[in-house]
Amino acid sequence: EVVNVMPMTGMPTFDPTTVARWRESMAQEKMHSHLMRLLKRTLIFAETTDVFRAFIVDHAMPMEYGPGQVVFREGQEGNWMGIVIQGRVKKNLQREGMEIYIGDVGPGGIIGDLGLLGITPERSFKVHCDEKTVILVINCRVFEEAVGRGGCEFSLGTYTDRSSMRDLMQDTESFLKLRCFEGLDQDLIMTLRKNSEPRMGYPGETLMKEHHFGNEVFILRAGTVKVLKDEKFVVELPAGVVFGEMANLGSDKRRTATVRCSALCLLRVLHADVFHSILAKFPAARRVFDHAYVARMVTVAVLNAKDELHDYDHFFGAARPKTTQEMHDLFGSIIKVDEGSKGRASSKVSLALPPLTPRGSPKKKIPSMLQSLAAMTPTGGGDNKLKMLAER
Repeated sequence: EVVNVMPMTGMPTFDPTTVARWRESMAQEKMHSHLMRLLKRTLIFAETTDVFRAFIVDHAMPMEYGPGQVVFREGQEGNWMGIVIQGRVKKNLQREGMEIYIGDVGPGGIIGDLGLLGITPERSFKVHCDEKTVILVINCRVFEEAVGRGGCEFSLGTYTDRSSMRDLMQDTESFLKLRCFEGLDQDLIMTLRKNSEPRMGYPGETLMKEHHFGNEVFILRAGTVKVLKDEKFVVELPAGVVFGEMANLGSDKRRTATVRCSALCLLRVLHADVFHSILAKFPAARRVFDHAYVARMVTVAVLNAKDELHDYDHFFGAARPKTTQEMHDLFGSIIKVDEGSKGRASSKVSLALPPLTPRGSPKKKIPSMLQSLAAMTPTGGGDNKLKMLAER
């Protein structure tokens, strides 16, 4: 049983007229079912039960925002979550003295999930609207009661593990001891942590897409992710790894692989501008990252070379001699393969080459142009010089 113990903080002020209209629309079965389907496509509620989602629909509150209005600010306390129903919102970070745009959230997207679960008591970015937007607000008490009434394994696990996730997110010692930071300066590591954005990753969520442009570096604190190449599974990465740095260290900003959450993940995200700004202050660390980048590039280049060689062999034919079976597969009965010579092929139609001149046979002398010209020229003083030149 779940007990309501978390006080609500940072709640918006609702308009009674808007709330009344919302309740009337939700009384219609069609609208109620439509919102239920929308919640099922939302990452945080995708694996929950119908009872859970129905309770959320019945108790969530709508909030309307106009263009330019701020939903919440970075550093502001809040333990409620919003689902965008209409319009779009923009997210911005304030890091290293610069404001960084980190993306849009459209219909069906969520904001403030870390605050709802109590993992981070303060907002890690600012959210504002560029157009008229309607956000469905779910406070922590509604979420707790929904878990108690119709929680499935995922929602219960998320709720019960929130205290450990909160401790992990605030634990600096474990962050310093991550394997990906071995040998790096402690001040650098703490600077990276301070300027990173905490984020949740839900099962099946794609963090990086192969060949797409990216400007984020991911530090996996908890959970596991799958790496895919050409949508084929390559490896599963555990907590304590860094990925996505390739597109930020080199000139090519395209992702070399797809990374997808295979479990509930807790991440810290560094944005490219902040990452480079921090590395500029730590030249020794920059060399370490550059060395790792070159090593990774060599590995990727070798794998790409193998794929490229396979494509060339398929298109042009392999440079190595083909086996007897390969010759039969290619030509069938057209080519006779001599088993004794292990792959030496002879065609049914023999091609005759012109005979070679035997060694030792006298070569026919071909007169030069000057000799021919001298032979046709009448005898004279000046002509003798021409004959002498021809003889030379």
